Amino acid sequence: MSSITPLSTIELAANSGDPTQIGNELLGIAGFSHSGVRSYVALNGGNPVMSQVFRVWIYGAESGLSTVIVKIPSQQSADRSREAGNGSYIREVETYRLLRDMQGGFQPRIYASIHDRSAQTAALLIEDLGRLPSRNEFDFGIVYEVLKNLARIHSRYWGDDQFGRNWWVRNGRHADIFDEDAELFVPNWEMLVSSAELHPCDRPAVNEVAQFLADGLLDVLNELDDRPPTLSHGDLHTANIMFRRSKSGAQPVLIDWQDAVYCGGSSDVAKFLSTTLTPRLAHAHFDEFISAYHSALSPDVRSCYSFQVFQREVMLALLGTFANYVICATTQYPPGTDASTLNRSLRRVSSVIEVVKPLEWI
Repeated sequence: MSSITPLSTIELAANSGDPTQIGNELLGIAGFSHSGVRSYVALNGGNPVMSQVFRVWIYGAESGLSTVIVKIPSQQSADRSREAGNGSYIREVETYRLLRDMQGGFQPRIYASIHDRSAQTAALLIEDLGRLPSRNEFDFGIVYEVLKNLARIHSRYWGDDQFGRNWWVRNGRHADIFDEDAELFVPNWEMLVSSAELHPCDRPAVNEVAQFLADGLLDVLNELDDRPPTLSHGDLHTANIMFRRSKSGAQPVLIDWQDAVYCGGSSDVAKFLSTTLTPRLAHAHFDEFISAYHSALSPDVRSCYSFQVFQREVMLALLGTFANYVICATTQYPPGTDASTLNRSLRRVSSVIEVVKPLEWI
């Protein structure tokens, strides 16, 4: 799947924001030697600090494709160097390689990759899955399928210390609050609640959680550090789930492994459910969803990991997810900004917390 190319090939594409040359090279590596880049458009919604993503239209019928996705490093050299140093680009390539048997199913098809080992950068030619799904498309069946497939991945690397020793794998604390300073929780929460526009969810259960975390966030994080580790996505929010659409329906596909971590899988479960579920779905099915995930774990994992332990860990991870979004929340914005678009994920997590009431479980 991988090939080594001079650093300049990746850097030229990254610096210019033009995927033409590297797209042609990736098409050649994929075996589509008579195909090439016809046109492209940059896609919004990703994280430009980490990568640039393009939808590319190609010519040549041999591939059977009309569009593909080309993903290359950040355009800013300082951002690119930082992400290369912490393993982001290698992490994604290696994780897709590990999960190659799931490509075309729960993983996107990776047609080719270019990996510069000296610079620790990479570029990918990926299946084009079309538009991002809307939140209302995440019905019971889709959420169930995500959790079932997530459990398959977690089971595969459960307690695999050899995997955890890879230099490019992040640690658990990154998964829970993205290595943010936990001491920022209280001042950021105070800034949020002082703004009528930015306050995410002024409801009793949410305020109770914030009061609990004001003194107990480090205790929560320390307990999460003690979970049995596995390969976890590390940033499993709604926007990192795409759909492979066909006449028979939609199949969920998990993308973007640049934040992959070796930590407790309950962080993936909590972040996915809390950023995806509507309050109605959370109220009706939250317990059913986490039970479905636990039941989908392999028998050997379930034999040493009870549902009661897992349930508590999901609730703790839900608190960690809430704290992470509070710490990272936007608290200052330029005049004219539509405040209703700010802190969208924090609002979603808050609405699920209001329904689930995690403190009652821990």
